[in-house]
Amino acid sequence: MPKRGENIFKRKDGRYEARYVKERDSKGRVLKYGYVYDKSYRNVKIKREQIVKNYEANKKKNDNLECDFKGSINNWLETKLAIKDSSYTNYYSIINSQIVPFFKDIKLDSINENIAIKFIKCLQDKKLSNKRIKDILLVLKQFLKHENINVNFEIPKVVRKKIVTLKEQEVEIIERKTFNSREIKDFAILLVLFSGIRIGELCALKWEDIDFERNVIHISKTVIRIKNKDCDGSKAKTKIIIDVPKTEKSIRDIPIHKFLIDKLKDLRKDADNYLLTGNSDYLTTQKYYFHYQKFLKKCEIENYNFHVLRHTFATRALLNGIDVKTLSEILGHSSVKITLDLYVHIKDEEKLNQINKIPMLSL
Repeated sequence: MPKRGENIFKRKDGRYEARYVKERDSKGRVLKYGYVYDKSYRNVKIKREQIVKNYEANKKKNDNLECDFKGSINNWLETKLAIKDSSYTNYYSIINSQIVPFFKDIKLDSINENIAIKFIKCLQDKKLSNKRIKDILLVLKQFLKHENINVNFEIPKVVRKKIVTLKEQEVEIIERKTFNSREIKDFAILLVLFSGIRIGELCALKWEDIDFERNVIHISKTVIRIKNKDCDGSKAKTKIIIDVPKTEKSIRDIPIHKFLIDKLKDLRKDADNYLLTGNSDYLTTQKYYFHYQKFLKKCEIENYNFHVLRHTFATRALLNGIDVKTLSEILGHSSVKITLDLYVHIKDEEKLNQINKIPMLSL
């Protein structure tokens, strides 16, 4: 059988035979060869190259399926270069605190619908909210899709909690206490109550972000806590940074009342200083939240979550006739649907008030 090189031989029947290694032992010795045939030397070479290519691809896939779950999913996370640092931190937390502990001893190729259902039951037994469970399952689905593992499972629907807002008398107390205070950190609570900005956005505000000519606040940054990727054991696992908001819609101009502008003019510092500190150092969200809690206690108001200020602003805005699209832009929601879903009960109350205005002419 004459040889043409590269383990390709011309047989006595005129066909060409190409040989390739199909299996080796742990020391690299050949255990098995595979063969491919064709009448053309060129074609048999192409056929063999394609078979070897497919063989290597399948081997790589099988090697991935055999490797440990934790390594695979964390390797996948590292490939998601396009996500923001805050999203990376959220993914990392979900993967290593919820997904890996359950799947760590399970091979990727053995994951099926029954295992997924058991995982969901495990999450529910931990009394996690449907919102948290949904976030965890969406991350898992992304990873399994990346690994070409098709597993169908239902993601629980998220039932939104009833929106909590301040009572009217509580709003009055806060308005009076904050407006009369010379402390900018107190006055900032009133600013949130009339603008709906988030606590991270507030902490990132500089005096230069306030346009005293147009009476608007420009929101373009937020203070967030992210995972410290450079952590080597001697450094903190997380760090606080100032970053752009998560969505484009969160970068926005918010119109504010003239009485707020007048007060801000009275309190303002150099343009490059941070609003809450009056210097070049920003305040972390945690530190400002502690200040907010102390303020509520001093006012003898119950300990509301900071986000309640935002909900109170949105609710009052709708009840006073601001349309949903405008409110959605002010709040920085990524879509009007989010605003409607959150505050639909307010719109229903408004409809009832409007319908009751129609008189019965015969009475």
